[in-house]
Amino acid sequence: MKILKSFMAAMIIFLLSANTALAAAATDSDMIDATSPDADIQVMETYEHSSEWGYKYLIAVCQNNTDEDLEVSWDTVSYDANNNILETGSSYSSYVVGRQWFVLYALFLDSDDAETYDYKINIDSAQYIVPAQKDVTLEAEMSSNGKLIIQATNNSDKDISTIQAATLFFDEDHNIVGFEDSYVVNSNYNVKAGETVVNDLTPPDGADTYEIYYTAYRY
Repeated sequence: MKILKSFMAAMIIFLLSANTALAAAATDSDMIDATSPDADIQVMETYEHSSEWGYKYLIAVCQNNTDEDLEVSWDTVSYDANNNILETGSSYSSYVVGRQWFVLYALFLDSDDAETYDYKINIDSAQYIVPAQKDVTLEAEMSSNGKLIIQATNNSDKDISTIQAATLFFDEDHNIVGFEDSYVVNSNYNVKAGETVVNDLTPPDGADTYEIYYTAYRY
């Protein structure tokens, strides 16, 4: 299907079937809060997704509300019913341009003892790794054999070190049913100037819509 709606150039929402309407945006998790609209990094929505491998993804859809290129990371922690710390989540940094939408996520063990989660967002100027999302065009469509084809083009005259696509899959009620963080790169794990690269994903059972948030950077 074609793009249904676009926010900036870093977020694209698609339908997996032509006869289904996209549900309104909703926060799937009541365990962590979104941030205020005037925050430098605004958390727009949060989700939790349990994987088949025994892990839980804590996912935050964010927007850089500044005009600056930033390095963004977050510290995450889970608590039990007695408010004791269970574990800290593993996460990574995102390198984003001004006003960009992007995803932060952390990985926990999928424990029944986890009652709540908390996080702290850290920001710094992007000095050594340069965000390059504005140099990338990303498109996606469903293939005839049910694969989600993601195609990214480096529109600049400089190589890009990596393009990373975070894909969230939702059912018809906008409940999250899948999450994939994938690299859209060539066999040398980069994207040359002017190059178009392709990756594919298999949507999970029950997926009706998907959202892709992508980042790109160069060293």
